[in-house]
Amino acid sequence: TIGTTPGSYVLATIHRAENTDDPSRLAAIVEALRREAGGRVVVLPLHPRTKQAVARHGVDLSAFKVIDPVGYIDMARLLDGATIVATDSGGLQKEAYFAGRRCITLRDETEWVETIEHGWNRLWTTPDWIEPMSPISDYGDGHAAERVIETIRTFDCAR
Repeated sequence: TIGTTPGSYVLATIHRAENTDDPSRLAAIVEALRREAGGRVVVLPLHPRTKQAVARHGVDLSAFKVIDPVGYIDMARLLDGATIVATDSGGLQKEAYFAGRRCITLRDETEWVETIEHGWNRLWTTPDWIEPMSPISDYGDGHAAERVIETIRTFDCAR
């Protein structure tokens, strides 16, 4: 347990070289996270690259709840309890959508432009969300597993 109430925190990850190797960019991202949190706790599983960069550049993370890196299951739990996600991870951007969480992408672009077009995501340099949020039909309706099971169940092996 991280000692933070579900629904009361922002989940953040920072690990890309473009964000950790440039001290002014790293400081700007940390400041943007403070602003975006709006008084909520920022839970930051600290990637080893980021830990080294923070120490090297003297970046202050004292306003954040810094934790050790976590595995997939624990990250899924953190995501489930977050009110919003801020990340430079391509995978976590998409997982945020599937968890029903808005995401701020800590990059200058994203490969998941549909998450921006549908209001679930925005770049950290863009101040406003696209409203209203809408489902992304390209991702399906969430019932693919049931359809696969039904197809398997009714498959005629005698053919």
